[in-house]
Amino acid sequence: MGVAFLCYLVDTGIVFYSFGTILATIVAAEGWSRAGLGVAYSVAQVMSAVYAPWVGRLVERRGPRFVQLLGTVVLAGGLALLGTARGVLHFDLVMGLLVALGATCLGGITSNTAIASWFSTGRGRALGIATAGISMGGVVFVPLTHALIERLGWRGAFGVLGVIVLVVLVPPIALLMETEGGRAAAGMSADERAALEREMRLSVSPREAFASANFARLAFALSISGAALAVVLLHQITFMVDRGLGERLASWMLGATAGMGVVGKLGFGWLLDRFDQRRVAGLCFVLQSVGIGLLLLTRGPWMLAVFVAVYGFAMGGNATLQATLVADCFGRAHYAAIFGRLLAFSVGLQAVAVPLAGWLRDRTGAYEPIFATLGAATLLSAVAAQRLTFLRYAGSEAETPAITGAG
Repeated sequence: MGVAFLCYLVDTGIVFYSFGTILATIVAAEGWSRAGLGVAYSVAQVMSAVYAPWVGRLVERRGPRFVQLLGTVVLAGGLALLGTARGVLHFDLVMGLLVALGATCLGGITSNTAIASWFSTGRGRALGIATAGISMGGVVFVPLTHALIERLGWRGAFGVLGVIVLVVLVPPIALLMETEGGRAAAGMSADERAALEREMRLSVSPREAFASANFARLAFALSISGAALAVVLLHQITFMVDRGLGERLASWMLGATAGMGVVGKLGFGWLLDRFDQRRVAGLCFVLQSVGIGLLLLTRGPWMLAVFVAVYGFAMGGNATLQATLVADCFGRAHYAAIFGRLLAFSVGLQAVAVPLAGWLRDRTGAYEPIFATLGAATLLSAVAAQRLTFLRYAGSEAETPAITGAG
């Protein structure tokens, strides 16, 4: 869990949360096109969608440790090369070819596979703790990146961030990341062992999963809610500035939203271990939609604080849900391959939705219709989640108690 937490923290903190800070600095310092640099994010998202199925298969063959070490080296090298970029095209190519690959190798496919393979009972809490690193990445790396830029400039900042990736991640991954969760079976109770054996026996093959209605429903729910989440987070500051709230306050509120995400991940991890995950997923997506509505109603600091509390909490639950729903729907035997294919759909839609939202904002002059549409679409994710079927409910009623606790 600790290694997964660190991988999430470094990966998301640098590649997602710090991106906007560095982008604004590059535009000011180099005079490069903001639109051209903005394409870098979309290029990285598209390439992540391309890489995800391949990374999933590699995790199944070589294990999480190998893939995480590979991702660490590639991401560090990519960041170092970004610091040497001499133009927009150079920058975009490095983002798509190296940074996206490194980030995909360090992301949810490897970390979630490792956690899911180790935990039968308490899986929701374990994933909640691990994915808390996603939100902590924003808390840690946004101010750190800002400080590095002030002292070293954006090129030096990229170089230092590359070194940080190597120093922070290589030792714990090499020394602590386990590749076979089955070793934990020796310490299981009889009920836990029965739950594990039944889950492995019922696990769905990748081909069966891809052809199932369950996969389509899960892909729809995660893709729509994930795209809405990415659009709101990446356009949140601009929206607040449009409302006259001030850039400094808007930046602080984005950091606060990330911080509230930590609470959401831990809270939803607890809920996932105690209640039907379909209901918990529905609650998460409804709260996400309500949060968007609160943002649309925001006219001052107090309403903004309510938005941060509600939306940040829901945002935290979203990442935890992605990990645990896959395990409950399809089992652990082929978790990495199935999750990799799901991630390709989710990340692919984000790659389209984020720049499209910016383009629509520029054409219409308003975010309100865009955010309202996203809020309504997120409610459809809640509906799709209610129609999922889980392995724990398959088979005879006599077997159900042994699997009930396997969050």
